[in-house]
Amino acid sequence: MSKGSKDPRRATAEPAAGIRCHGWTRLDVVVHVVAGWQEMLGGMVSVVEAEPTVDAASYWAAFAAAFGSADPVANLMSQRRRTALHDRPSSAVEQLTDVAAALLRGIAGLPGAHFLWQGHVFTGGDYLAVWAVENVVHHRDLLSDEPAPPNALGLARATIEALLGEILPSSLSDSEATLVGTGRSAVPPGLESVSDRLLALG
Repeated sequence: MSKGSKDPRRATAEPAAGIRCHGWTRLDVVVHVVAGWQEMLGGMVSVVEAEPTVDAASYWAAFAAAFGSADPVANLMSQRRRTALHDRPSSAVEQLTDVAAALLRGIAGLPGAHFLWQGHVFTGGDYLAVWAVENVVHHRDLLSDEPAPPNALGLARATIEALLGEILPSSLSDSEATLVGTGRSAVPPGLESVSDRLLALG
């Protein structure tokens, strides 16, 4: 998945235009998620015999090393061109629904194997955990009225804490920890000791 929305930034104000991704529209995020789910399907059929090279947390460090220096404007414009392929939002939502149904069928029969994606080898559990985190972050981006899945938010928090190497304060909910750890919300008072290591998950 081209995680173009994961560009280093600090949140200093309330999100504008009903979205947390700076410069993105809600449709940009939906189209971005569709592309990601299509990539996810590709990884699910790439079963390999090799041993895992990353887990659900270390993948993000590898991703940042490979793509973290990308120009955010170039990423945004690339996404905007993909979005422009849709005449209206409903076509993107229909595609999202179709791909989601395929994913659910694939996940139901997912074997206990190893999968190759983006040049990394994952266990099935780590592969699904990476995508659970990816998708719950974008759910938060959309400022949806629908509650985010608690298990996915818990995975996002655990991933951020693993990358930081320490536990975030219990006063932060899993949703708040996810927003802070991904740069969607400002670092709150009391976390100055880790502020230079955020965003832990971009």
